[in-house]
Amino acid sequence: MSSNTDLATVDTRPYFEQVLRYGSSQRLIDSERLAAIRREGAKGVVQLASFFGTANLRPELEAARTRLVTLVSLALESASGGKLGPAAELLRQKSLLSLSKAGADALRALLRLPEDLILEPPHAVPQVEKQMLSLWTLDEPMTHARYQEERNRRENLLAQHELSYWLAGKLGVGRKELQMNESCEAVINSALLVLFVEKKPKKLFSAGQFMELHALACRKRKHDFPALDEWSKEAPPALAGALREAQENFLDNILPALRRYPAADFIPREDVGALASVFFFNNSGLDELTHHDQETEDTWRKITGGKGEHPDVMCTVLLMVATRLEPRPALRKKDAVSILENFRSAGFDEAAVAEFIHRVVPFQYQSDVRHLWAEDLGPEARVELNDEDEDHVLAYLHETCRATYKLH
Repeated sequence: MSSNTDLATVDTRPYFEQVLRYGSSQRLIDSERLAAIRREGAKGVVQLASFFGTANLRPELEAARTRLVTLVSLALESASGGKLGPAAELLRQKSLLSLSKAGADALRALLRLPEDLILEPPHAVPQVEKQMLSLWTLDEPMTHARYQEERNRRENLLAQHELSYWLAGKLGVGRKELQMNESCEAVINSALLVLFVEKKPKKLFSAGQFMELHALACRKRKHDFPALDEWSKEAPPALAGALREAQENFLDNILPALRRYPAADFIPREDVGALASVFFFNNSGLDELTHHDQETEDTWRKITGGKGEHPDVMCTVLLMVATRLEPRPALRKKDAVSILENFRSAGFDEAAVAEFIHRVVPFQYQSDVRHLWAEDLGPEARVELNDEDEDHVLAYLHETCRATYKLH
C-alpha cells in the first residue's frame, strides 16, 4: 500500500533541488562542484537582493534565495525538457549565476510578447520588467509548466497582432495608425469584411462606407473571400493558422451578427454598445458624419447647440419637430405652450420625426434616437400632453426637456 502511495506522489520540490539531489546521487555533481554551487548561490542571493531591494536585510536575502531557486529551476527545466540527467549535466557545467541569468532572460522575453489583443505603441520593457520579475520569482514563482502555458498563450496573441498588421497593411493602413489601443479582433474583422464583399479590395472603410458594406454582406449568399486565396500565398507561414481561424470566426459569428443587427448598431458612439467594438473604422470618430455634407453637419450642430448627445436636448428637439416647430436646443416657455397647443390640435407629426432623424441626426445616433422616440419619449409624451391640467404639462416638459423657463 505504501509503495503505491509513494509512486503516486508528485515531487513538489523546486526543480533545482530535484536536479541537485539527482546529480549528487548519480555522482554527476561531485563535492568540488557542490562547494562551488554554494559559493555561487551566496553571490547570486546578494546580487538579487540588491536588485530588488537591499542586501542588508535578512528578509530580502531570504526572498532572494527563493528568486534564485525559481530562476535556476526555470533555466534547467527549459533547457533539459524536464529530464533530470541532462539537467544535472547542465548544472555541473554552468554556474548558478549564468543559469539565473538564463531564467531571467526567458522571463524578459516573455514580457516582450503581447499580453492581450490590444494593439499598443511599443513600450520600453524596463518600465514593467522589474515589477513582473519580482512577481514571477517570489510572489507567484514561475514554474516551467506555467511558463510554457503563458508563452504559448502570448505567442498565439502575437500571431493575432501580426495578422492584424499584415491584413491592415495590405489595405493601406500602417502599424502606427493601428497602435492606438485598437483591438486585433476588430481590425481583422474589418479586413475580412472588405475581403468578403469586394473582389478587388483596396482599403479599409470609414463609418460611412461601412453602411454600404453592411448591406452588401447581408445580400451576399456565397460564403467566400474572393481575393484572400491569392493574398494567402504572400502571407507569412506563421500566420496561416490564425488566418484560417479568423475566417471561420467571421463566417460563423460575425456574418450572422451583420445580418441580424442594423448597421448603426456597429458604429462607435458615446454610449458604446456590445457591437460597437466588432469592427475597426479607419479615420472614424464620434463626430464623423461621413454621409452628411458640411451644410447638414452645421445644421445638426446648430440645432442642438453642439449638445446632441444630451438626452434632454434630444427630447427638446424631437418634441418640437413632432409638433411642427422650428427645433432649437433649449425650450422657452412660449415653445412649451406651442408644443401643447399644436399637439392638442393635430397630434404628433410622425412623418416629420422620421424625416428629421433620417436627414439630420448623425447616422451613428439614428438607431438610438428612433428607439428613444418610438419606445420612450413618444408614448410617454402622448399621455402627458393629453392631461387637461396645463400646469402639469408645463412641469412635464420642464422636467423632460432642457427648459429655460421657471415654474411658478
